[in-house]
Amino acid sequence: MGMSSPTSLPVTPIAITSGISFKRRYKACFTKRQLATLTSLKKSAGLAVKETAARSASCKFIQDVGKKIGFPQTTISTAQALYHRFYVYYSIRDFAPQDISVACIFVASKIEETIKKLKDVFVAVHSVKYPGSKELDPENVSEERRRKIIGYEKLLLETLCFDFQFRHPYEYVIKFVKWIQAFQELDAKRLAYKAYELAVDSYRTSLCVEYPAHTIAAGCIYLASRLLTKEDPTFHGLAEEQPWDQLFLSRIDDMEDVCQQILDLYINAGNATATQCTQIKIELNEQAHRRGPDPNSDEVTRQEMKARTPDWEFDGTTPLDVKYMIIIRIVSISNITPLARL
Repeated sequence: MGMSSPTSLPVTPIAITSGISFKRRYKACFTKRQLATLTSLKKSAGLAVKETAARSASCKFIQDVGKKIGFPQTTISTAQALYHRFYVYYSIRDFAPQDISVACIFVASKIEETIKKLKDVFVAVHSVKYPGSKELDPENVSEERRRKIIGYEKLLLETLCFDFQFRHPYEYVIKFVKWIQAFQELDAKRLAYKAYELAVDSYRTSLCVEYPAHTIAAGCIYLASRLLTKEDPTFHGLAEEQPWDQLFLSRIDDMEDVCQQILDLYINAGNATATQCTQIKIELNEQAHRRGPDPNSDEVTRQEMKARTPDWEFDGTTPLDVKYMIIIRIVSISNITPLARL
């Protein structure tokens, strides 16, 4: 598709290893270099493959539990975003993904004002883990387990820096599709439905901590149009000649990375459309090669956004270790009630 990147010049990023950057403050999105560095700081470089698999499995688990309880998709996606944000700073070596998943569901229900008691969450978790078994009696949940989840709730809130504002791509998918429909022929309903599905599945990747919601929505619409065109050549999707990156207020490189990560998710899962996904990946790579590097990005920005695998680990105590020890101490002695609890 004919595209040109926005003309706004990027701001040169601050090195993640500078002293001030280790002061915990809410950060909406992280560059790939920052994520790789944080992975190395938490000494999880050797667990990268396991953490990726755990991320996908845990987010599917959160999706299943959320549906079992009857939560709307926004609550489920908030819980998944909480999971991703927690493991930006902490390792699966130190915190069991399933316990953190339960805490994320509990906290998300409060953030999105779809509150459920912790015992109701435990019942749903048991039902998903052991389908067909007898329903769990909430009275059989040990006090130790309940206290553990409450402790993780405090840790989650600290990780968020008590910033509870979450934006999801779903609203942008609907708005963007309606807007596109106003100036070109479009199978809007099919496109919106497919893009919505892709946006839901995007939470099984780390996209929600890499890009803002509108960029994820743009990438999902862009990918949905390609997938539907592959399935049905008569489908009216996005017009080839439009500069969609400018119209969606996103970099084309970012939109394509959203597409690539979702495609990788489907290919690795052995999805029925794996062959189509592979073909689209090849087309996207060829398109990026023909286009060349973004002329509006400097070398520092390109290095920050470049995909990389953590290949080193800190030897000894790191700034994250110090923060971790302080947090655990605070959680263990604090008598502060996190959020209003039923």
